[in-house]
Amino acid sequence: MIIDYPWYYLLFCLLAGLLYAGALYLWGRKSFSKRLQWWLAGLRFLAVSAIAFLLLAPLAKQTLNERQKPLVVIAQDVSQSMGADTAVAIPVEPTEKYDVVAESFGGTTTDIASVLTGLSSRYQRRDIGAVILATDGIYNRGENPATVAERLSFPVFTVALGDTTPRHDAALTALHYNKIAFSGNTFPIEVTVTSTLLAGRSAQLSVLDAHGKTLAREAINYDNNRFSSTVSLSIPAKEPGLQRFTLSLSTVPEEAQADNNSMAFYVDIIDSRRKVAIIGNAPHPDLAALKHAVESNTNYQAEVLLASDLQTAKYNLQDSAYSLAILHNLPSASNYQLKKVENLPVLYIIGTQTDLARFNSLHTGLEIVAKAKKLNEVTAIYNNGFSLFSLEADDAAAIEQLPPLTAPFGESHVGTGVQMLFSARLGNIDSRQPLVAATAQGGLRRAFIWGEGLWRWRLNDFLAAGSHDRFDRLISQLVNFTAMSASRDRFIVEAERLYSDNDVISLSAQLYNDAYEPFNTPEATLTLKGDTMNADYTFSRNGNGYLLSLGRLPEGIYHYSAHVNYDGETLVANGAFAVEALHLEQMNLVADHTLLNTISSITGGKMYHADELATLNDQLASLKPIIYTHTRFSELLALPWVLALLLLLLTAEWFLRKYNGTI
Repeated sequence: MIIDYPWYYLLFCLLAGLLYAGALYLWGRKSFSKRLQWWLAGLRFLAVSAIAFLLLAPLAKQTLNERQKPLVVIAQDVSQSMGADTAVAIPVEPTEKYDVVAESFGGTTTDIASVLTGLSSRYQRRDIGAVILATDGIYNRGENPATVAERLSFPVFTVALGDTTPRHDAALTALHYNKIAFSGNTFPIEVTVTSTLLAGRSAQLSVLDAHGKTLAREAINYDNNRFSSTVSLSIPAKEPGLQRFTLSLSTVPEEAQADNNSMAFYVDIIDSRRKVAIIGNAPHPDLAALKHAVESNTNYQAEVLLASDLQTAKYNLQDSAYSLAILHNLPSASNYQLKKVENLPVLYIIGTQTDLARFNSLHTGLEIVAKAKKLNEVTAIYNNGFSLFSLEADDAAAIEQLPPLTAPFGESHVGTGVQMLFSARLGNIDSRQPLVAATAQGGLRRAFIWGEGLWRWRLNDFLAAGSHDRFDRLISQLVNFTAMSASRDRFIVEAERLYSDNDVISLSAQLYNDAYEPFNTPEATLTLKGDTMNADYTFSRNGNGYLLSLGRLPEGIYHYSAHVNYDGETLVANGAFAVEALHLEQMNLVADHTLLNTISSITGGKMYHADELATLNDQLASLKPIIYTHTRFSELLALPWVLALLLLLLTAEWFLRKYNGTI
């Protein structure tokens, strides 16, 4: 029991009871017998002392035990590779020992690893006793499920479905290419060709343009029954704009299916090479690291300048072919005149020489309030909720292992639309401050790296992996995203250049007044034309902008024209995007039961075939409920038995007084 008052307050409670009882029965009342007086005084003493004690608001400690049944989760694969096996029923029903929930996963792609890792977060308030994973073991997205299984805290009982019989088949299983190329050049692609049970056969691999013209060709000889080869081809980039190309692998008579012998892909062909100005406040090894990273993408060329160079007439970045400015430690106390880059998209490297007050006055979407003239050593924590562009999981993990950057000490205020790609880690603590961030809001895109020392990142990337590829890809993707900035048109529609047929496609639009302030008073419409459609849409208003959801669209190239009438003028925004079809589920139809057995063995479960499911309930019968012990403190006055005790004391006193003749 706990009270917030000193212990001697209990004496005051007893004294109050004593005075009250004495005054009422011992010193002034003579109509009762001596014995009855003492009984009545005793009861009143206890009642008044107890009431006085309750006025001190004492707390009573209670220990409660809660019994919770474990949860059995049935995860059913319904991806396209499953075929008729999606109808297999799992004969597990809720019992007095456990509860059961069922969910499905898969579709045009299958990511078994994310299913397993997602269960813990979705059912974090429940104890997962077991997971029943019914699948063919084929996955085409995410990590290796066997690796994820090592981190699970519950057993996984796998139900092995699908056909493990090898088929006579060939397939295009992987394709790597740059999504942007420059007209007049060639661009490389790498495609992986695999086959089973086709030893001694041959095929022709071709690349065709949208008109069916063959652009490249390669002979493929299947020299064994488990064939795999990566073929590199060089494709000419001719017509500017979004272009559709098709990879086609000729079939042989024995093949079980032909759906996986072709693959379409889309490349955005640009008619000129982009220039990037890397501008430093002073000479710094970061400048060379940035130049090498930018030029690792053949679509860009970089020029390193110092802020003092901008004072000369030679450099007028706004009127030249520069697509992006990278500002290193700018604006600074000595170099803060940045008018020559004010109409360019900018990647800011915020370092030890950056004047934070002048930086904040640019209203970039990121504001940093300096707390003291101190520096932080910060490392990276990847944010998988970042959606402005995609960073490979391996690259993100590698960036997290790189040495710290040196950043000015301060607190950030992040504007609407600014997304963190990496947050900053101080020691072992996630500061929730942005380390690498970007925004597509407004007329010009911007990106931020809060810290200098990027040269150490590039050097350590080479020491860890034998190349600078991961660092170069990070900078290249930041540059790609930022340089694709919209112009300062009055009406802007923002869309990705490439979607998959599994994406829910949304377009956003922004209308600006004469002061270049966003508003959405007039109605905005859009006409969308594709290979098989021609439809009109109306944007919905969202905040101070516009939003349009197109849902899922079939594969193809789509051209749009958006219109809005403002101040007697019709403003138009035109653009295009492509939707590519994902045929990952057709790439491999041979079930992988070895993987399922591995997952079960690692987690302490067991693999079952469809005809063995009757015994699955025997395994689940050993699940036991979890007893949770909770300690809580309640006001003593809130306990029913306390009120009952007071009533008992007062009732006994009343009874004795009313029937005083019986004692």
